[in-house]
Amino acid sequence: MLIGHPTKNELTPKSFCDKDWRIEMKLLIGKTVLITGAASGIGKEMALQFAKEKSHLVLIDINKQKLLDTAQKAQEYGVRVTPFICDMANHKAIEKTATLIKKTTSVDVLINNAGIVIGKPIVDFIYREIKKTIDVNLLGLMWMTKQFLPAMIAQKSGHIVNIASAAGLLAVPRMADYCATKFAVVGFTDSLRMEMKKYGHPIAVTCVCPSVIDTGMFAGFKAPMFNPVLKPNYVAKKVVDAVKKEKTYVKIPAMVRIIPLIKFFPAPVGDWLAHVTGVTKAMDTFIGH
Repeated sequence: MLIGHPTKNELTPKSFCDKDWRIEMKLLIGKTVLITGAASGIGKEMALQFAKEKSHLVLIDINKQKLLDTAQKAQEYGVRVTPFICDMANHKAIEKTATLIKKTTSVDVLINNAGIVIGKPIVDFIYREIKKTIDVNLLGLMWMTKQFLPAMIAQKSGHIVNIASAAGLLAVPRMADYCATKFAVVGFTDSLRMEMKKYGHPIAVTCVCPSVIDTGMFAGFKAPMFNPVLKPNYVAKKVVDAVKKEKTYVKIPAMVRIIPLIKFFPAPVGDWLAHVTGVTKAMDTFIGH
């Protein structure tokens, strides 16, 4: 029997699917995990969860004090933690920080998590606010990926996790700039995954699309029907599990997984569903940090 040619009994749908269907889990002990936006919220929780897995950490954020607090807590698990202050809206700062990191370590898992939200109606937008949202949520993510992807390809291993959002699958009023960046993150992640497969690079790619997480970033947000506000610790554990199993997507809670079905309806029907489930009113009382 030729290697790579399945027998008749092996010709099942799962034979042609990616690792989402497999039960094996990769070990994270001793691996280096880089997390952006690591000072607080889900970034901080992911840092602690990966530290529990005995992964070494490279943590990036613009908030120095909170970043150092997170680093100190993660070090209590006996792993190496290296914090870097970096403005993810500044591509030169990203390049400089990445150069420093690559001088001392090889990154095995890159988690692009840094993000901001403004939460205004479109008519109230200010150009610099739109630009900053795009710079942090999208361009920073893409440029950070560019810094570490070549080395992962060269070492023939690596994993890139992009934290998108349910708002990257379904639009929400008063979040137009945020939704635009998260829709773009989903598209970028899909394209990245397909490129890795096309060119035969064994780099895992995961897109994480959670509903709103209880981090303070979305303070005042009113959760739509069937979409509870998620706890950061819960989401962080889902991300760790996704890395272990090399999952393509993480969509939580369950309602997020049926969003694509809504797209089968005419737009007016989808808009009506968004109205009756409370999606269109979710940001009406938003106050943010």
